[in-house]
Amino acid sequence: MKNKDGSDILAFVCTAIVIGIVIYIMYLFIGSNNKLNINEIKDVKTNIDQKLNNDDTVNIEKEIIYEEIEIASFTSTLYDNEENRVFNITKACQSLNDTTIEPGQEFSFNDTIGPMGEENGFLKATGFDSEGKLIQVSAGGMCQVSSTLYNVALLANLEITERHPHSRRVYYVPADKDATVYYGSLDLRFVNNTGEKIKITAANDNYSVTIKMYKLKQSN
Repeated sequence: MKNKDGSDILAFVCTAIVIGIVIYIMYLFIGSNNKLNINEIKDVKTNIDQKLNNDDTVNIEKEIIYEEIEIASFTSTLYDNEENRVFNITKACQSLNDTTIEPGQEFSFNDTIGPMGEENGFLKATGFDSEGKLIQVSAGGMCQVSSTLYNVALLANLEITERHPHSRRVYYVPADKDATVYYGSLDLRFVNNTGEKIKITAANDNYSVTIKMYKLKQSN
């Protein structure tokens, strides 16, 4: 006859051992997952911190505010407002508008506007040859923009490093205050000697060209 009490005790012990083993395995499994999750959380937090730091830097740069102080302005009259000439002047003003020049930097009109051929979108309009004769040239009218800018640079007391007069008198600027340009050979250049960043704005209509220059002074 079997000892019922002994069998029950043995069964209870075996069951307890099995339950203990299962609980231990579950503990190990859950513990390893917790460790993994903690590491993953740490990695995510590190990435977030780095992103926040980078974003803070970007935001600081974006939040820099400049006060625009006008230092010079000049308007020239379009005595010749043929359609192609006005088109070329408008295209040049759009390229020139909002140009900024760092302290000590030399500005180049040709580098700012770029090649002035018909393949670059300019049209033929009335201009001068080297002997002062009226001819049809690519980007005709461009010199009115460069001459207007030259007068602004003079009014702002900037250091002129390159300037060429026309082969004949032009009447949209005062005598001897014109500046002809021809990409690759004749340029208008000046240096920003103000000690602060400057900004150029340029606009035109069918009757005039207006160019202004501003000092950009950090206000925060």
